[in-house]
Amino acid sequence: MASFRPTAAAAVLGLSIALGPSLAGFFIYKGILEAKLGDRYVTAKGLVERIEKADRGTWEMVYKVSGSDLNQLNQQLSHDTQLIQNFILKEGFEQTEISLSSPRVTDLHAREYGSGPLSPDRYLIENSIFINSHKVDALNTISAKTGELLSQGISLSRSETRFYLDRFNDLRPQLIADATKNAQEIAQSFAKTTGSQIGGIRKANQGVIRLTSPDASPNQDYDEGLNSLMKKIRVVSTLEFYLK
Repeated sequence: MASFRPTAAAAVLGLSIALGPSLAGFFIYKGILEAKLGDRYVTAKGLVERIEKADRGTWEMVYKVSGSDLNQLNQQLSHDTQLIQNFILKEGFEQTEISLSSPRVTDLHAREYGSGPLSPDRYLIENSIFINSHKVDALNTISAKTGELLSQGISLSRSETRFYLDRFNDLRPQLIADATKNAQEIAQSFAKTTGSQIGGIRKANQGVIRLTSPDASPNQDYDEGLNSLMKKIRVVSTLEFYLK
C-alpha cells in the first residue's frame, strides 16, 4: 500500500475546511454587531440666531381726492403728486427710485347694491406712489414724516413701509454651518454623559429658516419682520449622529 504524503494544496484545503465555520461565525457576529451599532444614534437640534440690517426697502403711499368735477380733481391729483415727489426728492432719494401707479377712478353714484342717500361727492380718485431704494435709513426716516404731507392738505389713505434682506442667500451657508456646529456640540455633550462618542452624521435636515422682527418670539408665526429695519434670522437644523 502506498503511503499518503500531504501536499501544500491539500494542507490549504484542509485548513480552509477546518476554519470555515469559525470564519463564517466571525463575519456573522461582525454583521450583527455593526447592525446594532447602526441603531445607536442621537438626534440633536442646532440653533443659531443673528440680527441683520435690511439692505433694501419700499414705501407705498396711497392718496386720494374726491369731488364732482373730474377736471378739477385731476388737477388737484397732479398737484398732490408733485408735492409728494418734491417731498421725497428733498429727503435725498432719486427720481429713478420713484414710480407712480395709474389713477383709479370710482363713481360713487354708480353703485349696484345698497340704499340710502348718495355721497355728496360723485367721484373718488386714488393714486399711489412707490419708492424702492437701498437707502434704508433714509426710508425709515421719511416714512415717519407723513404728518408733513397731511399738513399740506394731502389725504393719505394708506402708508406702508417694508424692508428686505436681499443678501440673505449670501448669509445662508454660514448660518447653516453655525447651526450644524451647534447641533454637533449638543450631540457631543449628550454622548459624554452616556460614556459614548459621536461618529458620522446619520441623517441631516436643514430645518427651518425664518426672518422675523428682532423682538419676535419663536412661536410668532405671523411675524415675518417685513416692517422692521432690523431682521432676526433664526435657523434650526436637525441632525442625527451615530454613537460609538
